[in-house]
Amino acid sequence: MTTHKVKDFSDIDFVAIDPATDSFVLPGDETYYFSDHMCDDCWAGGTVLETRKGRKKYYCVLCNNFLSWNTFRNDFLPPTGDDLKFLLPREWSDEKKQQWFEEFKKRRLAQEKVRENILEHGKE
Repeated sequence: MTTHKVKDFSDIDFVAIDPATDSFVLPGDETYYFSDHMCDDCWAGGTVLETRKGRKKYYCVLCNNFLSWNTFRNDFLPPTGDDLKFLLPREWSDEKKQQWFEEFKKRRLAQEKVRENILEHGKE
């Protein structure tokens, strides 16, 4: 486990780190580690850093955004009514987050259609 002191996230040398164990200390002694969470805007695993002490903070090194949890009501796939949580850029407006969720629903429904076709017709 190595602790890297960095001025900002762009100083991280991704070739010389171990994402499983290394930590990154920013000025002010805020420490970040690679997270198991995914940025739901980038849809890429392994790009999110998170703090472990106090209130969690998240940062995506791919899209260069601080992230926050956003909750949406599942109103499109059974069983409906449960909450879905996503890590999205904190700076986005509520309108932009809602637009993202509408696009997510379209993509997710398309995936569900493929699954139904495979179950009904096989792999053809």
